[in-house]
Amino acid sequence: MPTRPSGSSRAYRAPAALLATAMVLGLPLPAWPQQEDARLTPQQMREDLTVLRDTWLPQDTSFDEAEKRDFNRVIDAAIANADGMSAADFALAVQKAAATSGNGHTTAAIGPALRVLPVRAWWFADGLYVVSADEAHKDLLGARIEKFGALSSEEALVRVTPFISGTGMRVRYLSAAFLTSPDVLKAIGVGPDDTVTLTVSKDGRTGETLLEPASRRAPGDEGQPTKRVYSILVPDGQDSPNRWPHILDTVVTRSPAYAARTDAEQRWLGSDRHILYIRSNSINSLGETPLQLKLGDIVAKSVVKGRPRAVIVDLRFNNGGDFFNTILFSQALPKLMPRGGRIIVLVGRATFSAALVTAAMLKGASEDNVVLIGEPMGDDGRFWAEGGDVKLPNSGIEVHYSDAFEDYEDGCRDPGECYWPTVAFGPRGISLKPDFLIDSTFADYAAGRDPVLEKALDLAR
Repeated sequence: MPTRPSGSSRAYRAPAALLATAMVLGLPLPAWPQQEDARLTPQQMREDLTVLRDTWLPQDTSFDEAEKRDFNRVIDAAIANADGMSAADFALAVQKAAATSGNGHTTAAIGPALRVLPVRAWWFADGLYVVSADEAHKDLLGARIEKFGALSSEEALVRVTPFISGTGMRVRYLSAAFLTSPDVLKAIGVGPDDTVTLTVSKDGRTGETLLEPASRRAPGDEGQPTKRVYSILVPDGQDSPNRWPHILDTVVTRSPAYAARTDAEQRWLGSDRHILYIRSNSINSLGETPLQLKLGDIVAKSVVKGRPRAVIVDLRFNNGGDFFNTILFSQALPKLMPRGGRIIVLVGRATFSAALVTAAMLKGASEDNVVLIGEPMGDDGRFWAEGGDVKLPNSGIEVHYSDAFEDYEDGCRDPGECYWPTVAFGPRGISLKPDFLIDSTFADYAAGRDPVLEKALDLAR
């Protein structure tokens, strides 16, 4: 994503107290170029907000009446405050309005309006940690973020929740990107300007460092905080231009989960070639070969002919796509396993939409041979999806609406009430809660360990 037009640069001088504590921790305080807002007039903002209310909202059927009232309160407040809003303020108002639905598929593509800090972070079982940073801030790698300004990390998570559509797990997942935007942090009351004071702890020491917006994004950051946030966990290729250092750079043996994005790849784990590992980051085809054909080939050659003792399907970092690409695979795989064979599906907070549906289809087709391991997924088994986008005329922000109900736990029986493929192919009477609940610690991740996959291997042996 292109950065905003740069304005005049300015020299930055850190307060002496902050500089002193940063030096104790070995944390840098460099300067950044000041950036200029992409301007929208107040009238243009009001026009876009009116389109959102009058054109977009009637098309989204996920809202109940109470949520519509909340939506209108957000819109009314934004219209009243438009004279004092920046482009980022406006974008966040649009996103906050969409988020009143409580539905993960109802959201706005506001990334181009938001800047980022020069760090990328992830929530682990034991807190929020910096896993990647630009070259000037690589000493922050491995630091736990204790506070944003005066707010603890957990308090900041609570305050950012109204800006994120979806369940608690979806909020936790996406907040990893939202909380490293100075525009978002300003909106939730961390500070009055672009600079952000982080309190961090590392190697037994705690101190503060002052950050301003990064001059450019990490190569793997696509600039959309509602999309592939899991890329935070995957180091960019060593030959990527303007590459940011990553906590896994020095780890020789890594989990296969933390590899480049793929629609489907397979490998045999273990010396006896009886455990088949299938990883997918997209339920859309990536490349010339359609995904359904790739998966069909895996089933025919590696499952039917290879007769594995266990198949591990890793959907932890899969945001979805078109679940028509996996219906045949998910219906067939449990029935084609050798007698006594197991299917172990790895899931987590990033498992969403068609990836969640794929996990549900596998569980629904189970002949008592499918288990789920990991975190709760990024949505409930009942949600609204499909729909389309409305592009706001002045800002160009695309806002997605949802118009089809889907139920992958109790099941759907009436195509007049539910998305028809859910009625035709969806499971009924299942639970999507993980059979084994595991959330990795930062120490595990930084050492290259993968407790979720390790548990799967234990079950497969």
